[in-house]
Amino acid sequence: MSAGPEEKVRALKLLIEHHLNSTGVTDRIDRALRERDKDNVIQDITREDVVDRVITELKNSSLNESVLPEQLETTPQNPLPPELETRGKRFLQVSLAQGRAFIDDLENNEGATFQLHALCLGKRMRSKPVPATCDPNFDETFYFCLDQIQKQGSLLTCQSRLLLTVVRTSHAGHKHLLGSCEVDWRRCLDRAEGTQLNLEVIGTKSDCGVSVGLLSVRIKILPALQKKISSEVLKSQLTMEHDRKLERERLFLMYTKQWWKEYLALRPAHSDRLVKIFTEDELGITQMVCMMVAPLHSPLIESARHAARFVSQIPCTSTQGSVGNSTSEQWTSLHGFLVANSGDVETHCLLLCSLLLGFSLNSYVCVGSRVKGNTHVWVMTLPETGLPTFWDAVSGQRYVNGDTLPYKTIDCVFNDKSFYANAQPSNSISKTKFDLQDPVLWKAVSEDAIQSMRASKDSLNMKIVLDTNLIDPYHTAANLEHQLKKLIRDEREQHDLGTHWNENLSHLLLPAISAYEIERAAGVTVSNEEFQHAVRHAVPTGFTFKGYPAQFNHLNIRQIFRECMRSEVCSDLITSHGDELELAVKIRIYPYPENVVACWVMFACQYRCIL
Repeated sequence: MSAGPEEKVRALKLLIEHHLNSTGVTDRIDRALRERDKDNVIQDITREDVVDRVITELKNSSLNESVLPEQLETTPQNPLPPELETRGKRFLQVSLAQGRAFIDDLENNEGATFQLHALCLGKRMRSKPVPATCDPNFDETFYFCLDQIQKQGSLLTCQSRLLLTVVRTSHAGHKHLLGSCEVDWRRCLDRAEGTQLNLEVIGTKSDCGVSVGLLSVRIKILPALQKKISSEVLKSQLTMEHDRKLERERLFLMYTKQWWKEYLALRPAHSDRLVKIFTEDELGITQMVCMMVAPLHSPLIESARHAARFVSQIPCTSTQGSVGNSTSEQWTSLHGFLVANSGDVETHCLLLCSLLLGFSLNSYVCVGSRVKGNTHVWVMTLPETGLPTFWDAVSGQRYVNGDTLPYKTIDCVFNDKSFYANAQPSNSISKTKFDLQDPVLWKAVSEDAIQSMRASKDSLNMKIVLDTNLIDPYHTAANLEHQLKKLIRDEREQHDLGTHWNENLSHLLLPAISAYEIERAAGVTVSNEEFQHAVRHAVPTGFTFKGYPAQFNHLNIRQIFRECMRSEVCSDLITSHGDELELAVKIRIYPYPENVVACWVMFACQYRCIL
């Protein structure tokens, strides 16, 4: 269909506007108007024949009158990438620009990087690492699919929020959760062009509540909604949800105050027990502790013991619990823990409990103290009949009936649905009975009250999807072995010792390493008869064999070597000297989700005994 006169005029206006914008004329005119008066600008435009040149270029351009206004207006300024152009699907576009005022610890930022992690609608994305500067240029765009939400109901009623987390990685590879910010992405529903936001990144731990930087973010729905939601409707919906959330929190706070009075009335000594109902997350928001746990399912985790091994390999920043310590009462969310790839004891326990719940185990986070007296947090699985099993989330160690426990007292336990406070005369773990359903032994917080708090919780973002490990374990191990051999050679040269390698002996160390990892991961002792037989067969008669295994949760080979040299046994082996001495070393990397690793290093040597 040909365009009428009105459509042609409209199309011509759009073409001229498009041409002026694309050639930069509009920007030049705007800049001139700011610097000079209007009459002078008009004289300059006339003198430079700007209008004549525009007309000439339009005549010579490939744009002609067959181009309709609808074609120009519907061409998106931020089109979807080709791989996302799926018919019927709609996306939330999150565009990151340059950050500002990231002034935290600038003097130690040489070689460091910032990386931004986004969580929305249960999906996780991350930016490319950028240099850690005061004004980091993230320049990244994320697309979150809204298809599932549209099938379930209106976008307007979806309460999943957009969480942005900035992680700093040092030159040595150490990660630190710098800060986070959260925003309701529905704020763009009433604007087809999207919404531009400047968000404060709130620091964690010692910087909790303090702004550590600013993020410039633009959020937009693509393709645009056919029927725009009015600003009044959007404001009404958000206000109603906010008021309901405040009312639920008010009622829950009133309930817990009464619950606490009743708990203290049972026994005055209860006031000294570590009954922790509330905590703060990394955003500085007060949370009921049950909200920090959620069942997690992942095809990358094969069993409960595999889960324990995975969690134990995530670096721990502090081995002492922060419960009752007013200077560190902040518990990091599961997402913050995973993107930082490190955390304290509490966050290890939250993740392990969530994974065990995903295997339908009756698991709880326990709060109490160690035998040494300091406060501590660990995990418990409780069968329907029998005694509980305790799990140390940092070491991966399991304690069953008959084992010597490292725990002294237990004051409360909780999971995603339940919270129980120990109401027994003694909180000693050896005297505590674990019949949680007996109200005489354990005082429970109403499950209905807990459920009311969960109603306003972002359920989609609690369903964390674990990322696959991107490390090539065999190529990386071979690389590290090469570097480690050089470090050993340099160390021996400082002692005026030569270095000779026995590659066959190095290969024979693999079965021993495999047995060690199986024992750690499965909790069962594996026979090492084949390894012992191979060593006896390979080591010549009259020779002595020495071996030293060590396991690490990182791949920094210089740090690994330094830590090994602190061991007197390993140091003596590496600097051994003897007749016909040969050295061997083998590295094996066992990958787990989230680029977590168990890195085994085994040193060995053989030499002739001289009596």
